[in-house]
Amino acid sequence: MSSDSLSYYHQKTDQYYHGANPVIVNRIHDEWTSILDIGCGTGKLGKALKQKGRTICGIESFEEAAKQAEQELDHVLCGNIEQMDLPYHHAQFDCIIFGDVLEHLLDPWAVLQKVKPFLKNEGTILSSIPNIGHISTVLELLAGRFSYTDAGLMDQTHLRFFTLHEIHALFHSAGFRIREVETIRVQHPSYAKVTSDLHELLVKHGIRFDFNVASTDYQYVVEAVPYNE
Repeated sequence: MSSDSLSYYHQKTDQYYHGANPVIVNRIHDEWTSILDIGCGTGKLGKALKQKGRTICGIESFEEAAKQAEQELDHVLCGNIEQMDLPYHHAQFDCIIFGDVLEHLLDPWAVLQKVKPFLKNEGTILSSIPNIGHISTVLELLAGRFSYTDAGLMDQTHLRFFTLHEIHALFHSAGFRIREVETIRVQHPSYAKVTSDLHELLVKHGIRFDFNVASTDYQYVVEAVPYNE
């Protein structure tokens, strides 16, 4: 991670590191007792999961957040997941979480392959990933803009951008099968007319894509499991 990238992370508000995505929490299976949270922030998600005898490990690149996470989780590593050697045992985890993390990596494909050996045979990758195809970013592009922001779909610390199609390609190339996708939708009445017009334009030109629906997809929560070898 470059010094410029680190400076952007230092500018993040405390809320950025203290979040516990409720959608992620609700998708944790009771039988998952050993979990690795990559990008664990201050450990609030892991704290919410530390029940029923669960063991929660975390990895966090931002030192101040990692120090706080050490007070909440069973084990915390501070560093860049793309650069560090992982000290875990083969098939140690029932679940590895990437909560809004993959889009921040230089090579998320390699990272998914890197953590794969540490999943149990029936282990799961649980990730949340923003959709660059949301109508808000489509309209920005049509207006000739690709402007970064402090947070959201165009967060200035995002290095990779995904649609649902590219998410499937990401996991497939890393040796995973997507088992389930939950869609978080954000729509506003002000977008309705332009979304409908763009959908009709796609139909007119023979492009088979349900833009009316996909353009409201803001984030995808993905469960993926390794292909059986």
